[in-house]
Amino acid sequence: MRILQTLILACFLAVPAAAQSSDDKAAITAAVFDYFHGQGEASHERLLRAFDADNATMVGVIRGEDGKDAVRSWKDMNEVLSSWAANASPPGGDRAGEIISMNVVNDNLAVVLFRSAGNFYDALTLGKVNGQWKIIAKAFVLQ
Repeated sequence: MRILQTLILACFLAVPAAAQSSDDKAAITAAVFDYFHGQGEASHERLLRAFDADNATMVGVIRGEDGKDAVRSWKDMNEVLSSWAANASPPGGDRAGEIISMNVVNDNLAVVLFRSAGNFYDALTLGKVNGQWKIIAKAFVLQ
């Protein structure tokens, strides 16, 4: 009887954790797509929902003027987001992108690998900031 009670208690205690994980995954997905579609639509509002702009950073492997790959970093994401939002010819919000993988650690840190069809791969690190999932670091490579 004691074992049955322990199993039942364990099942009830596991439900809130699973629900939280599901809620977290939905919120992380929303932040990632706010970034992706916010950039595509040049929506400053969506970009600010996605990023902790005052603290986030970005690094990428880009093609230099000499044709060689080079690493570049951006430390002021407010400037980057403003630049993306000021794009006079944004690519549009209907472009294709997908989350390749998502790992949530300790309910307050997540790593997401994202693919923008034909353009780039992102490795996004998200942190739970005051109860909201925000991108705190972005690394990318061009396809």
